[in-house]
Amino acid sequence: MQLAFVSPGCAVCCQVLSVFGIVFLLVLGFLFTAEVNELTGSTEDPVNPKDVGHACFMAAAIYAAFFLCCSCQQLVRRSETRRARRL
Repeated sequence: MQLAFVSPGCAVCCQVLSVFGIVFLLVLGFLFTAEVNELTGSTEDPVNPKDVGHACFMAAAIYAAFFLCCSCQQLVRRSETRRARRL
């Protein structure tokens, strides 16, 4: 049974993009939760910035799940490569 369903290049790309997404969304989440004036002081800004902050945190958690999935794919590929070398 093959557990690796993502190519190594795609897994690395997903990991890199996920790290940037996590950092960006966490920063936005903290800024919206703190109700920073630059993000919440205009007339077109969200009504409840704390809800927007929590949504950013949830999106960061989803990116973290993708990061973990791709990290597991990297580990599976490494173990398959080691197993193939032994044979």
